[in-house]
Amino acid sequence: MKQLSSYLWAEIKKEHRHSFHSKMIYFSLLVWPVIMFVTAYYSFAPFRMGPDSPLARFVAADQLPLFLLTGYLGYIFYWCLVQSAWQMSFERQAGTMEMIFISPVNRLAFLYGRSLSSLVEGVWLFFCFVLLALIFVGGIHPSGWWAPLLAFVILIVSAVIWGGFLSVLFLFSRDASFLYTVLDEPMLIFSGVRLPPLAFPLWAKAISFCFPLTYALQLVRGLLMEGETLLSLAPKIGLLATVLLVLVIATILLLKQAEKHMKETGNMVMY
Repeated sequence: MKQLSSYLWAEIKKEHRHSFHSKMIYFSLLVWPVIMFVTAYYSFAPFRMGPDSPLARFVAADQLPLFLLTGYLGYIFYWCLVQSAWQMSFERQAGTMEMIFISPVNRLAFLYGRSLSSLVEGVWLFFCFVLLALIFVGGIHPSGWWAPLLAFVILIVSAVIWGGFLSVLFLFSRDASFLYTVLDEPMLIFSGVRLPPLAFPLWAKAISFCFPLTYALQLVRGLLMEGETLLSLAPKIGLLATVLLVLVIATILLLKQAEKHMKETGNMVMY
């Protein structure tokens, strides 16, 4: 455990030195997510948003800002790790595969530590913006004092496991740009970031439930917007836990497959 924690801290510091070489990085971390949120909010302006509007069947008009804030917060958590995994495909050519198999650190710890460090670097500024915005937006109906903390834990744990799985996927991909296209924009459209999945047609609902972000956002909104109890949320928590367990198992199996390929071919570059 001590070795793992020291590795995670070292990885976070390394990612910080690598990614934050300019003060403008901090500026962009806040500006572009805020622009996305404002654009999404005002894209609803031309439409009827009263109690009799079609959207009101799924989201009350006075809860729309909170709905979008929670949606984009969850999306930023996951988007950061799609970006991190995409970069991993380039690092592979510079020895990342060798580092995974030669390093004395547990391989899963390497992947999840890398994901966690990228997450910490990428979301903290927008997270602070969301906390401040919630003070002015209002409409929060938490399940209890513990609800915001549990929502944060749900987002960070599910995003890190998703990031570890993506990192392995990108190691196997010759065309990383294809995976990036498949895993980024559809997640934004179908995971309930801007519209609730219940408003989608059946084929879109099927796509939405391919992303763990869909389940995570349902829990976060249940905790913060609807005041649901842990008992009522238990089935959703169990469903998300099952999805994350499948991702962990898939990550382990893919790592073993990569090691088997390395031993058979003597080649650590997974083309």
